[in-house]
Amino acid sequence: MALYEVSNGKSATQVGRETGRNPQTVMEWVHRYNQAGISALEYQHTGGHPPFFPQR
Repeated sequence: MALYEVSNGKSATQVGRETGRNPQTVMEWVHRYNQAGISALEYQHTGGHPPFFPQR
């Protein structure tokens, strides 16, 4: 939804405020999407504790 909001004219700051995310994170999503398309936004485990509910 954040990408949708940005594509409709909202700033990363506005979207970040509305979603509780850092605006820099929102911009990273936009850049990743622009470079690699929708597949770049799939969840990728990068460390830390294993998920409480594993994906199926």
